[in-house]
Amino acid sequence: MRIPRIFTDSDLDTHQSIDLHAKAHKHLKDVLRMKAGDSVILFNGNGNDYQGTIQEISKKALRINIGEACNINNESKLELYLLQPLCSSEKMDLCIQKATELGVKTIIPFISSRVNINIASNRLQKKMLHWQSVIQSACEQSGRAKLPTIHAPTSFSNAVNKLVNIEIKIIASPVADEHQNFTIKQAASCVCAIGPEGGFTQQEINLAVQLGFKTAQIGPRILRLETAVISALTLCQFNWGDFNC
Repeated sequence: MRIPRIFTDSDLDTHQSIDLHAKAHKHLKDVLRMKAGDSVILFNGNGNDYQGTIQEISKKALRINIGEACNINNESKLELYLLQPLCSSEKMDLCIQKATELGVKTIIPFISSRVNINIASNRLQKKMLHWQSVIQSACEQSGRAKLPTIHAPTSFSNAVNKLVNIEIKIIASPVADEHQNFTIKQAASCVCAIGPEGGFTQQEINLAVQLGFKTAQIGPRILRLETAVISALTLCQFNWGDFNC
C-alpha cells in the first residue's frame, strides 16, 4: 500500500512526536485502518517531507513519531500565477485543485463584469479556509511540499495591477488573433488570466493590454472555465516550466 501523505500545520522536528488533527485521525483510523507501527509521511509546507511512524492510534488519539526529513525538489522552475474568476463552489474547487497539481505558485480569484458570484464578508474567512483545505489535499496527492498562496477575491482591475513585474502576462481570449504568445521567449515568471463563463469584456481586455498583457487563444474552440484553466497552465508549464528542458 502506498504510504499516506498528510499535511499538518504543526511544527515538525525530527525525532519528536506530535498529535495529528481530527481530520487526519479519522482518515488514517477509519478509512485506511492503519495501526501502531505503520508508516506515514508528514509535511507542513516548508519544503520537506518527514518520515513518520504511528506510535498510538485509538478513538481519542493519533500520535506520530517523526523520523528523518527529506527535502522535496519538485516545485516548478516557472513562477506561475493564475488569475481565476469566482465561480460556483464545485468549479472553483476543481480549478484550485488542478492549479495546485500543475505547480501554480499563486492563485488570485477575481470579480469582473461578467462574474455573477460574490462572497459575503461574513462568509469570506470560512471560504478561504475551505480553499486552503483544497490546496492542502491537492499537495498531499501530488507530492508538493510547498503550498501555493491563494489571495482573497478582489476586482479584476486590482488583480491585474498587482502583477506589474511578471515577465510574461497572458490573458486568454477566444477572439485573439493568434496563439503564438504561448510560445515566446524563455521566462522565469508568468501570469495567466482566465475569464469567466461569459468571457472578459473588451474594456477588461484593453485594461490588461495597457498593463502589458498579451491576448492569446487556447485553441480554436470555446472552452469551459475549468478546461481553460487546465489547458492554459499546461501550456505555460510546457513552454517555460516543468517540461521545458
